[in-house]
Amino acid sequence: MVKPDILLPICHFLVLFTLFGVVDAGKVLAVPVGGSHWSTMKFLIKDLTKKGHEVTVIRLSHDLNVDSTSPDFKVITIQLSDNQARSMEEKIETVLSWIFYNTFMKETSSSTAFWEFLMSVRRLTQDNKLAIETIFDNTSLVRQLQETHFDIALADPFFPGSLMLARYLNLPIVLFGKWMPTEDIHFHIAPSPLSYVPVLNSRLTDRMTFLQRLKNVLMYSFGRLLNHIFIYSTYNELCKRYLKSADSIYTLYKQADIYLMKSDFALEFVRPCMPNTIYIGGFHIQPANPLPPELQEFMDEAESGVVIFSLGSIFSTLPGNIATEIAAGLAQLPQRVVWRYTGPPIPGLGNNTKLVSWLPQNDLLGHPNTKAFIAHGGENGIYEAIYHGVPVVGFPLFGDNYDNLLRLRVKGAAILLENLNRLNRRDIWAAVQNVTEDPSYRISMRKLSQLHRDTPIPGRKLAVFWTEYVMRNKGAHHLRVAGNDLPFYQYHLLDVLAFILMCLVLLSYSAWSVLRILWRTLHGRIKVKKL
Repeated sequence: MVKPDILLPICHFLVLFTLFGVVDAGKVLAVPVGGSHWSTMKFLIKDLTKKGHEVTVIRLSHDLNVDSTSPDFKVITIQLSDNQARSMEEKIETVLSWIFYNTFMKETSSSTAFWEFLMSVRRLTQDNKLAIETIFDNTSLVRQLQETHFDIALADPFFPGSLMLARYLNLPIVLFGKWMPTEDIHFHIAPSPLSYVPVLNSRLTDRMTFLQRLKNVLMYSFGRLLNHIFIYSTYNELCKRYLKSADSIYTLYKQADIYLMKSDFALEFVRPCMPNTIYIGGFHIQPANPLPPELQEFMDEAESGVVIFSLGSIFSTLPGNIATEIAAGLAQLPQRVVWRYTGPPIPGLGNNTKLVSWLPQNDLLGHPNTKAFIAHGGENGIYEAIYHGVPVVGFPLFGDNYDNLLRLRVKGAAILLENLNRLNRRDIWAAVQNVTEDPSYRISMRKLSQLHRDTPIPGRKLAVFWTEYVMRNKGAHHLRVAGNDLPFYQYHLLDVLAFILMCLVLLSYSAWSVLRILWRTLHGRIKVKKL
């Protein structure tokens, strides 16, 4: 016979398990974007498969970054013709060349940077259009997806085709990431006062002067106009063609169920947010693992510490003159340097510098001898630096790089090198020396690390929970604010303001008319008396 004092805890456990533990295995359709976007989404996909969910990933045949096979999830490859794949690769190379030229060979203002960023995205928009057409015109693929009866779509907002496919299949949507092709999705799903919320590439903080607020408003207004004309009009035409709907691509973004934002207010400027927006910045980061023996020895024996230098997964080389100057500056440091570099040999490379074609970035940043991180400002690397409390010297290259580094600089945890075309060895040496010798940088970064880690639920568990939440409840419409369904004039109360203005005008006109009549009447009587 079971004792009552044992039976009671068992009953409590069974009740809790029934309420919170049972999650039916679901079918997830994932439509990722390559590069660093995929490397982080993959963590969530693996966590979902560990919990028994069946995940199917759609990839384009030319995208070498997204796994073509996996023991953990199913992969469907959309086959492009050789000409199509070659055209896409050439456009990507053109955009990368543009980035190199505009980053390292000339100075750019914030407005110029925004315009040139827009033009580069426009080139890639044609590739996205081709990918979307290839998917929807493949009738056997679409039929296969329909017959699979997925429960949810896990989409990257940087690729609008993922939202279109989810809508076509009538699936609830979890958006993973905050970047649309040209802008921050926050501006479309939550109030974003331009008085303290800077737009992408504005190079502004949340504390603005009058002229800076004016600049922010103009960049936002012209940006929205140009985006509609050059970028999103293409996707709107595709929505009409394949979804048979008048809804714009902006509408699809607003109607997602959950937004998993890869950001954290330890770094981000505080702004309004919505209940269906979940912040999971740095969710992919894990405690540092042991390093390969050669690197472990190099790090352990560095008496003055080590500087880690990496410009992300795309840029592993630099123009020759820039690489030479950087190498000369690093050679003067007392610290050792681990530099991810795959370009031609660099003249004057210091004995303290170790070049590698690949590096375990998170594990190196977690080593106790790491003193500084030279980075381009990518989202993943920035959060790894924050997690491990390593101050940063930043070279912004593209997209949100400048914004991320600016936020770190404002919080006292980074030095931002802007004029890369004028970069010389002394600039490099001085920046790293300041970050490593001035304790305020490390103190500020450790404070950010403390804030970032001080959370009741880790980001990865949050991401899994809310993805399963959408599956359990067939969506999360009750968390979506009604304002996202309102037209522009209603959302901003333009109709109400117009009505009030019209009433004031009529009231003023009526009062003026009455006073005019009274004046004429009184004036007429005075004239009569005088006569």
